[in-house]
Amino acid sequence: MKGIGAAMGLALLAGAAPLAADGHERSAHEQRSYEIYRDIIAFRTARGHGQVDDMVAYLAGRMSKAGFAAGDIMVTDYDSEGDPTQGLIVRYRGDGSSGEKPIALLAHMDVVDALPEDWERDPFTLTEADGYFYARGTQDNKYGVMNLTSTFIRLKEEGWTPNRDLYLVFSGDEETGMVSTRAQA
Repeated sequence: MKGIGAAMGLALLAGAAPLAADGHERSAHEQRSYEIYRDIIAFRTARGHGQVDDMVAYLAGRMSKAGFAAGDIMVTDYDSEGDPTQGLIVRYRGDGSSGEKPIALLAHMDVVDALPEDWERDPFTLTEADGYFYARGTQDNKYGVMNLTSTFIRLKEEGWTPNRDLYLVFSGDEETGMVSTRAQA
């Protein structure tokens, strides 16, 4: 099982309780980050389970609710070696003042499968214990997906405009066929 160390994970995430482990009140961003993390961990996005599309719909909904225009949220469909999968691309429009090319921020939504009977804890339920988070994908790579998603949402809420376009590019089959991974890169 994988866990995220306290310095990395707990500094960014909030638990279900209104106070953090150190007693401070959790910010709205910390709470939202935790909720996204918890929710995407619950999707069994391993090959053959058909839940990558559900995770894409969930993330696209979060981005839409945060104010990203429908035209800036692109769901992509791929056939990854006979197993349909999706990807997600979200454009954060910049003002173009830098004159530079866009920046792509990449992560993958799929995980290597986990059989619940082989785990001490439910691999699809985010569990916090002794300063660590446990579940399938806590590091590779649902943490990355959560972090990028919650950061885009926070920046959008704060009204920040980048000086060039930024793109989130989430693939659905990095752990297997890499069809969406190669196509979106």
